[in-house]
Amino acid sequence: MYSSLESAVKALFLALTVLAVQPATSLAQPQLGLDVKDDTLTSTVLIHTPVAIPEDRSVVLFTREHTYRPKYRKGDQLARDFIVMRMGDDRIMRPFQPETSGERNEDWYSWREDVLAPFDGTVTRVQDPDSTNQPGSLNKEARPGKIRFEDEDGVVISFVHVREIVVTEGQRVQAGEVVAKVGNNGSSIAPHLHVGAWKENTPLQIQRHLYEEKRTNMDAAEQ
Repeated sequence: MYSSLESAVKALFLALTVLAVQPATSLAQPQLGLDVKDDTLTSTVLIHTPVAIPEDRSVVLFTREHTYRPKYRKGDQLARDFIVMRMGDDRIMRPFQPETSGERNEDWYSWREDVLAPFDGTVTRVQDPDSTNQPGSLNKEARPGKIRFEDEDGVVISFVHVREIVVTEGQRVQAGEVVAKVGNNGSSIAPHLHVGAWKENTPLQIQRHLYEEKRTNMDAAEQ
């Protein structure tokens, strides 16, 4: 009955499992097997954690990095997908509640979580979604929810598959400010946030700026 959903979830778990066994920290590297004469793939951008999660050791924000292919759009090259996972009583990490099959968006932990601005910058594009997908299916013809940001150095960050957008084009935002909710629209099979980054024509690898967030949290606690 849920064959398409089960296949989608298995693919998601495989990608996340591969990620989970990687070292916690590493230098950005060109992807293996690529013949890149001008190595632009080691350029990175540090962003604020893009999805709000509670301070609970059972909850984590998993991320999967897209591959690099010249034919991909800038927002898809080296992009990252972010999804909220929670550990159940059986010690298994899941993207949706264990007592459900994940067939509803409401079953997923990522669904309608706060989406946070990636850095201090300006909103340069806003696009509201025209529909919502059910888990396990996508609609390539649909208009996804999008927000695009740019900082003073010309770095562009694109958020895709969002909903309930609360910012407007031309608005200044600060890192960590709530800008939308996580949705499931466009080319998406489950609630998650797609994040792409580039400067001019160079795709950038995305890293969460955990050190800066730790300092910010400590400063706020001391006030």
